[in-house]
Amino acid sequence: MARKSTPTYTIELPLNVPVWQQHRLEKKFKIARNVYNSCLGEALKRHRQVKADKEYRALLCEPKSKERDKQLSVIRLAYGFSEYGLHDFVKPVQRKFKKNIGSFEAQKLATRAFQAVEKLHFGKAKKVYFKVFNDPISVENKSNNTGLRYANGNVLWGDKPTKMDPNPKNWLCIPVAPNANDEYAHLALMDKTKYVRILKREVRGKVRFFVQLIQEGYPPTKRNRKIADDGTKRVGIDIGPSTMAISCEKNVQLRELAPECKADEKKLRGIQRAMDRSKRASNPQNYHENGTTKKGKKMWKYSNCYLKLRCERKELYRKIAVQRKQSHEKLANEILELGSDVRVETMRFQSLQKRVKKTTRNKKNGKINHKKRFGKSIANHAPALLLMIIDRKLGYQGRSIKKIDTYVTKASQFNHLTGEYTKKQLSERWNDFGEFRIQRDLYSAFLIEHTTETLNSVDVDLCNAHWDNFVELHDSEMNRLKQLSNKTLRWFVA
Repeated sequence: MARKSTPTYTIELPLNVPVWQQHRLEKKFKIARNVYNSCLGEALKRHRQVKADKEYRALLCEPKSKERDKQLSVIRLAYGFSEYGLHDFVKPVQRKFKKNIGSFEAQKLATRAFQAVEKLHFGKAKKVYFKVFNDPISVENKSNNTGLRYANGNVLWGDKPTKMDPNPKNWLCIPVAPNANDEYAHLALMDKTKYVRILKREVRGKVRFFVQLIQEGYPPTKRNRKIADDGTKRVGIDIGPSTMAISCEKNVQLRELAPECKADEKKLRGIQRAMDRSKRASNPQNYHENGTTKKGKKMWKYSNCYLKLRCERKELYRKIAVQRKQSHEKLANEILELGSDVRVETMRFQSLQKRVKKTTRNKKNGKINHKKRFGKSIANHAPALLLMIIDRKLGYQGRSIKKIDTYVTKASQFNHLTGEYTKKQLSERWNDFGEFRIQRDLYSAFLIEHTTETLNSVDVDLCNAHWDNFVELHDSEMNRLKQLSNKTLRWFVA
């Protein structure tokens, strides 16, 4: 019988690594990068062999079926294109570095390399990248018994000191010391550790190391955290590229995603233009006379000024990413205070990032319309990350987000009072109900909240029962939004 996996959560803490241990840690990370690149190269080689197989290509042209999938799987296994096939490949590679990298750590690196190439194989990625010197990388174990592990308040890695060798060159013993006032961290460290992950990051131009302890059980409950214990309380969410409409029994809100995480576009644009000028000055042989880049493989030289600007840009993006994640964590907690039965429409944000294929012209001036869609907005607000965080937090309660079938429900087109579906343009932000108007996104969230248990239709009777309450909460929310100075939200209610 397969072992049932136990619930897990992750706690991350900074590591204060002495200089003499930092050199040893850097050496281990360098070896890990080489092992990963070796596995990635071998996985790409096997991927190309599978794709070149005539029988495999012929099967891909046939209609999809379980029998066809079995035959494709057999061919992939015959070429060793599998996770365990790559584990066999990494064994002799790991033996050369067994003093610094354990077998479990090498297997995890092989698994990560295979997963990257697997996405390429099944068309979910266009390219895979090898790890270069400055790329961030992490190393993790499979268990907490040997190799990289956590014990007695320390991260241990390598051969233990003995009488014969009191200071092995590959030995690491790094203390993990959370802040004395960090009650959450101290409670989390009392749980059993499943395995350990060490990460290397560049923060404000300096290399920092962090440890992630994957703990068994559920995370400790924070003192100021409120959770809706009653699993019957519903929350309907209509999420877009930059905003989120929330509807529940006692609250109706229209929120901007990560409003405080505004990138300094002017500063970023200046840095990128300076980088481009430096790059062109250092590599004139790679450009045509008209300024376009030459095709084919090229060798690039980067000046110290360029490298400094690149680090500055990288730090700006890092700060924005950290702030955005913190904002999403707070918003997720606020949503879970309203209810634990969270419902949302299935969204493909990748499709919203793509440019429009059809060329259209403006009816007023005859100019060609822009083909850009929501790529920049999605990059700035990260709506998919918020849903992932909500789903993770619900998992601690043994629940998950309930995803509504978008194409069947059509919440943005449905009118529960008439039972009719009406297509609307994206610019139409209001639903007209005769005597009053309802904001489109909030109404969609209301319909999503009142879907049936099968998640493929709207429960009209339930909508009618809570309609008057929703209208009252909606009007109150509209009055609040009209008093805000937020331009994004003001556009949605204009």
